[in-house]
Amino acid sequence: MGNGVVRVATRAPTELPTPKTASSSSHTTASDTRSDAQRSNSPPIPVIKTDGYNNKFDPERLSLEDILGEPGSSTALYIKKKMAGRGAFGEAFIVENNPVAPVAKRRGRIGAESLAVNGTERVGDCQSRQFVAKVLNLTCMSDHDRQYAQTEIMCLANADHFAIVRYYEHFYIDDEFQTIVIITEFADKGDLYRNLHHMPSDRFPTEREAGVLFVQLLLGLDHVHRRRMIHRDIKTANIFLTSRGFLKLGDFGFSKQYDTSVSNPIAVTFLGTSYYLSPEMLKGQRYGKKADIWAAGIVLCELLGKRRPFEAHSPAKLKELVLSGDMWLPPTQKSGESNNSAANTDGKASPPCISLEMREFLEYILQLDPDRRPSASQLLKTPLMQHYLHLFKKQVYDMIAADDEVERNYISNPVDCIGDRRRYNLTAKERVLVMRGIVEGENLIMSETEKQIESGIPGHMEGVVFKGTLDGRWKERYLTLADGYLTVTLAKEKCASNCNTRSKRMPLDTIKSVSSMKIFYSPEANSVEKVDCNKKFVFVLSTVHSQSILFATKTEEERDRWLTALMFTLDMG
Repeated sequence: MGNGVVRVATRAPTELPTPKTASSSSHTTASDTRSDAQRSNSPPIPVIKTDGYNNKFDPERLSLEDILGEPGSSTALYIKKKMAGRGAFGEAFIVENNPVAPVAKRRGRIGAESLAVNGTERVGDCQSRQFVAKVLNLTCMSDHDRQYAQTEIMCLANADHFAIVRYYEHFYIDDEFQTIVIITEFADKGDLYRNLHHMPSDRFPTEREAGVLFVQLLLGLDHVHRRRMIHRDIKTANIFLTSRGFLKLGDFGFSKQYDTSVSNPIAVTFLGTSYYLSPEMLKGQRYGKKADIWAAGIVLCELLGKRRPFEAHSPAKLKELVLSGDMWLPPTQKSGESNNSAANTDGKASPPCISLEMREFLEYILQLDPDRRPSASQLLKTPLMQHYLHLFKKQVYDMIAADDEVERNYISNPVDCIGDRRRYNLTAKERVLVMRGIVEGENLIMSETEKQIESGIPGHMEGVVFKGTLDGRWKERYLTLADGYLTVTLAKEKCASNCNTRSKRMPLDTIKSVSSMKIFYSPEANSVEKVDCNKKFVFVLSTVHSQSILFATKTEEERDRWLTALMFTLDMG
């Protein structure tokens, strides 16, 4: 299960063991004292009794020094670089893999990171890498805390996505398994909370920066939810960033995996951080993956304004604010206004204005009723998130192009590169994971759109069209017919000028008529965005304001579907 390898000192238990006490029997384990119902909701730590390549090995005695060594160690699997934190149950270190360790041959899962898809090693990809090593003392933990550690390993090992902190392996230390060491991915820019609140007071992430990060969070959340898990503690402190612009969702200790679908409410335990708790959780009701979506909406608001939509000095007041829907959102920009942040009366800088489209997107997420709240896949399908997925994909392609150039330099000038090797933006494995995540997102968007259209929802239609201009040009747009509006959105790769909104909504009651029409395209026309203009199938909308708006599709079938949907919605049949 998962990508990691477990190594043990003398034996491999199937669960986090209960440390012995004076009153406990040496033959009693956690699994002996729990009911079947309890055990079904408490999956064991994944145990792999091989080295990752189905090669059996004999259990070996490993001390903590065998795993984490000081600089210069020739025996430790990992070299400690610095301490990352200390808590009630242990410590966390930034560590580096030790290439001279004698058991390096058993570190196959990490070594495989330097292999390209075809199984050949990429030149220059074998440099040392950094990880996080958590050293936890089980004897200090309650049953609840051991369950927390166990759950995090289980969930991370069950995930294989670029937007989720990667689990590599874990070790039990000592004969009585009193210590566990967990090796995970290292995000070098730290958590999102510290990044936001260590910014200068007048500095805020741009809407573009927030959108590119948030679409990664949605991709990771969809991956989690499709694996029948809910995170239950999404917050900026549990989201990590890298210097390459990637987002990583971590800290799965509160997560839960279920045998049934998480489409329905399934949990009642009150977990998570209060500012991020959904209305159904605050009411003590059963909840599911929509609680994660609510928390993600809080995170997006923080990204845009460095402030949560609901803040209060007491849990009771916070609950009152949430259940009333009385929330703060960043202001929207009015036509002609500057988008610069200004100072409040208290001297603090106000966040910059956001687009109307982003404001409506936030309101779409933060709906009190979980049944009306969208899923991660539905959010990814919105034109706004499709736009940011496209921008993120372009960002990744630029990294890959730069990495390919680095590799070509290694191959063509091997002597010049000795001692001065540039690091890749992405290891070969990371490249595969990121591209797989993007493709999964694109396929999901296509599937969601087709499913919605094929379901025959009256008055709903969406897709790519071409909008005609007065000077004979055709510009690609995304058209959505839903909820009493016809919404025209810029193509995925296009950004609005002067920070204006990317979408314009037309109330359906302003449309007077709709019909097909023939259009004759002049080859001499200055069509900078023409795509088989002679083959487009056109329909025209006439408005109550005496305007005529031309749209075209690539096929006659698409045009007829639009005509049918519009005529049905406008009751023109």
